[in-house]
Amino acid sequence: MLLQKSLIGNSRAGQEQWEEVKHARAAYKAHEEMFANALRASGLKANEGLIPQDVYQEFDNVTVQRFRSDDGDTFLNDLLPMSRSVNIGKLVTKFRRASSAGQVQTSMTGQIGVKMDQVEYNYDGTIVPIHDTGYGRNFREWNAQRSEGFDALIDDQRESVAAIRRKVADSFLDGHKDNSGNVIVVDGLSWSGMRNDARVAQVNLGGGGVAFDFTDQTKTYAEIEEAFKKVRDVLYITNNCERDATYYVSREIASNLERNSSEYASSENKILQRLAGLMGVAAIKTSSKLSGNEIMAFPLDSDSVRPVVGMGVNTVAMPRPVYNSNYEFAVWGAIGFEVRTDYASRKCALFAQ
Repeated sequence: MLLQKSLIGNSRAGQEQWEEVKHARAAYKAHEEMFANALRASGLKANEGLIPQDVYQEFDNVTVQRFRSDDGDTFLNDLLPMSRSVNIGKLVTKFRRASSAGQVQTSMTGQIGVKMDQVEYNYDGTIVPIHDTGYGRNFREWNAQRSEGFDALIDDQRESVAAIRRKVADSFLDGHKDNSGNVIVVDGLSWSGMRNDARVAQVNLGGGGVAFDFTDQTKTYAEIEEAFKKVRDVLYITNNCERDATYYVSREIASNLERNSSEYASSENKILQRLAGLMGVAAIKTSSKLSGNEIMAFPLDSDSVRPVVGMGVNTVAMPRPVYNSNYEFAVWGAIGFEVRTDYASRKCALFAQ
């Protein structure tokens, strides 16, 4: 999601994304210089708005710093290292899901005729939408910005990156939605979020489901463990997810799980620590994006869940058409989420509520 040296140096798609950003910034500079020269030739004074290179460097530093900041969502920072970069032209990315193959037989001679088989395929994919926002300053502020080292402009950019970060986290949970609140569909593909998407095992914690409130402080450790295993077993047994999953819980649940498991007098472990030691559980973490009786889980590996990035988050200046045009900047990135299921539609991601 971020245009850093590690990505640019090791990914062809990442290199292409960074080149696009540099070209956009160079185009702004060329436009501003041409505009200023034309005004001067007419005997007019122009308020030249070239962006110093060190300001762009500060924008980029702020983007990395702000995007890596933990706003309490936790899972977004866990997803960052698993990002896959693709060309900005890809509105969707598709992947094949292969069936099993091979009819193995046993004999003493090996002369009974080999049974031939082959895998079958079906396809799934994800959309890669653009998330963008912007900020600007009145054209008369420009010289004041210069004298102040562009501090206010950098503050604008920092908060705009924070807004993008919140939007990306919300899209992971609730899907890619347009301005009308409708889930975006491209070529029959969509992402409805961890709370709703069919690629995610949806677990009902209410009546008719597990029927358990993990925020209830009257529950004993034994009761909590029994209910937690029912949730875990949806991935661990029912869907045969072979990779340990990281579980994210709301702060209300986390607070309840901080209690000592007092029914075992010799144990000083918190309930949270004991649940984290169960089979199929890699870790239990807290996320402020979850509330009340909500739990989310997925393995932290790129074979199960990962962001797909058509453009890392960046900041570019918008061309100014006339001398008194405001100085405006766009902060944007193209980010989708790939949540994989296997050929039989078994899942390795879960949301319980």
